[in-house]
Amino acid sequence: MREFARFIMRGRLYAIAIAGLFGALAVALPPLSLFSGAAVGLVTLRHGMKEGLTIIAGAALIVAAVFLAIAGRADLSFLLILGLWLPNALGCWILRITQSQAVTLLVVGGFAAFFVVSMHILTGDVIAWWQQWIEQAITQANIEGVTVEQISQESALALMNGLVAMFFGLNLMLTILLARWWQSLLYNPGGFAKEFNSLHLPRSLTYLVILLSALVLTGVLDGRGHVLTDLFIVAVMIYLFQGLAAMHGMAALRSLSSWWLLPLYLGLFLLPPHFIIGLAMVGVVDSLINLRSTPPAPPKT
Repeated sequence: MREFARFIMRGRLYAIAIAGLFGALAVALPPLSLFSGAAVGLVTLRHGMKEGLTIIAGAALIVAAVFLAIAGRADLSFLLILGLWLPNALGCWILRITQSQAVTLLVVGGFAAFFVVSMHILTGDVIAWWQQWIEQAITQANIEGVTVEQISQESALALMNGLVAMFFGLNLMLTILLARWWQSLLYNPGGFAKEFNSLHLPRSLTYLVILLSALVLTGVLDGRGHVLTDLFIVAVMIYLFQGLAAMHGMAALRSLSSWWLLPLYLGLFLLPPHFIIGLAMVGVVDSLINLRSTPPAPPKT
């Protein structure tokens, strides 16, 4: 990865090429969007917002040219600009200024919350809007054996808006962290781990999230609180990262090998809902009592 990051930083054209080519490939292979966004983020972290916007403009031209030649349309480049590159560049610029992953995570959560609220305001009935969108997607993709009724029966439709916001936030924060890791490999060895292990969200926010959780999980809202339910899902995403930071921090505090964290990541891959909720709960507890505080020294005998 160090050599890949060094290749990106060889010059403006190299960064534009990586961001553009991986951005075009991400339409078919979505995980590649991480590398595309991280290329933009690395340049922004190192050289500032102006250079990051330059990379975005060049990469957008590459994506537009590729899809104009293949599909006769260039509008996908605008989706990448608005949904990936610009939020990523802004998040990395904030991280560059504040030197705080906690502040950056709050900004990412703010982006996701803004998406949630905007969808409710713009659509009027966000569930009906997502139902129509899914129907069109199923029809265009010609997927057999899947109907909107099946999705509705599984209650996924009611959570669709919150889940989309959650995955948007996850992808954005992971991209920013990848860019920060690359920067650490090149210019500040060991700095990323130290910064991530100290990620800690404000306790006042945690109290608000606990109140929000109580309202959503106890059913007090009786179906009238779709906005709050979506915001609760966004909060789970935010505290997932604090939970990860807490686990890494506790392992580092006790000088444990990183292999001790392997079951955690396997769980996130194999049983994501359970481990996401579990890590978010760890994050909430860590925000309240700081699980990463240095344990007291044993008494002298």
